[in-house]
Amino acid sequence: MTRDGGARVLRGVALAGTLAACSGGARDALAPSQDVVVGGGPSTRTAEGYEYVARRPLAVVALAEARGLPTAVTRAAIDRLADALDTCVTEQGVGRAAPRGAARVVAEVGDDGGITGVSLRIDPGAAAPAVALLCLVAPVKLLSFPLADAGARGLAVEALWGAPSAAAQP
Repeated sequence: MTRDGGARVLRGVALAGTLAACSGGARDALAPSQDVVVGGGPSTRTAEGYEYVARRPLAVVALAEARGLPTAVTRAAIDRLADALDTCVTEQGVGRAAPRGAARVVAEVGDDGGITGVSLRIDPGAAAPAVALLCLVAPVKLLSFPLADAGARGLAVEALWGAPSAAAQP
């Protein structure tokens, strides 16, 4: 055997040994999961990805998420918010163009059914902060839900107002 031939054989044996040592067999790295899907029926989300959308001439209010609250109750709350936002934006626009803006409100619902905390994210714009506080946050804080001691409850709402095409968008 030549010197080159012996080196090749030695490299082949080393490579085979390395591959055999690294082989873990034919098994998956993760164990089979036991996922449980609750409410596996058809999705109730809109095409835009919201649980519910209420459209008014100058306002659109969409329920992004609700936790621990009955569906019928949250939909009625979204309808009340849309009515309040539309009326308020209309009043703000008397004698001038209706203010435009968008915001997201996340509200925590307490055991007594009242709103205990609110987080607000406002889309940048000249009139957006004042209108968001007056026409969206204030009506959200006035909402009430059934009493419960079922743990964390709340909802996330997204709103768009003032745009002539607001009724066509989420």
